[in-house]
Amino acid sequence: MTLDLNDFGQYTDAIQGATVTFLKSAPSSHRWGVRHLTLNRTILQFGADGGPGIVHGVTEPTFATLIMQSSNFDDRVLLDGAPCQASDLVIFPPDCHFTFVRSGHVEWVAWSLPREESIARKILPAATNQDSPKTAKHLVRLPEPIASRLIKASRQALRSICNCVPADRPTLARDVERALMDELAYVWDNRLSETVLPNKHTVSSERIVLEALQFVRARSTEFINITDIVKVTKVEYRTLLRAFERYLGYSPKHYLKLRQLNLVYHEIRRENGASARTADILAAHGVTEFGRFAGQYRSLFGELPSETHRRLRALESGNSL
Repeated sequence: MTLDLNDFGQYTDAIQGATVTFLKSAPSSHRWGVRHLTLNRTILQFGADGGPGIVHGVTEPTFATLIMQSSNFDDRVLLDGAPCQASDLVIFPPDCHFTFVRSGHVEWVAWSLPREESIARKILPAATNQDSPKTAKHLVRLPEPIASRLIKASRQALRSICNCVPADRPTLARDVERALMDELAYVWDNRLSETVLPNKHTVSSERIVLEALQFVRARSTEFINITDIVKVTKVEYRTLLRAFERYLGYSPKHYLKLRQLNLVYHEIRRENGASARTADILAAHGVTEFGRFAGQYRSLFGELPSETHRRLRALESGNSL
């Protein structure tokens, strides 16, 4: 029913409702964690991002997904280059591409609703006239008391299910789900404003960055350089640079370095207990200056690549006893 984690790698594996790629972008001092609750057909998640990062995602094809901060930061989250305030509710249609950039620790709540649910049909953004209508999404601004009410209702749902007798859970889950749908309808009716993304201010950057990210995601095990992205997006480097900085807050070069560091981290996790040496993993991801890369890796993850490998193997050995 619930899953509570305190590890960056496990956290990225545990997100539901979307296929996500999470790039840690700076050292973190807060916990990473996520809890899941399934209410009949709705998935409710409570997450804590321990530090800065870039989240690329595509929502599930059968669910509408809503996400909102449960922390109170107005300056830490960008959605596709647009700043999000603490009381903003983001609404994603099924099969929707999105990119969050978080500049610090953020806690959040997400709701994944069946696309045929009446409130989902009511709040989903209409298709746009652009070439990529699947990227259309709502950024809805709520009065702070309404936002707090929604967060409180979601936490109450979690407590109710966790504290109930197992035999009562199916009936209670349906009742709690219906109450939560009513709460979402109330929230929608009391919104202050809404913005549909992409809009005229973001669409040009989105086209370039999405093409670049789709190219990168399709080559998750390959080393990629700047010239590869310039070729696939068919724009000059200066245009590519402006789009990345507007959309992600990072240059393409910095983004590719973060990608390389995170790919190595996750590859070491996958190879835990296997025969692959750390040096072989680094070489396979285009690392040529092992000492310099190891220093960058330690700055980001708090340990050397070899230490990650040894730590995970020790954990695996302990769990197998």
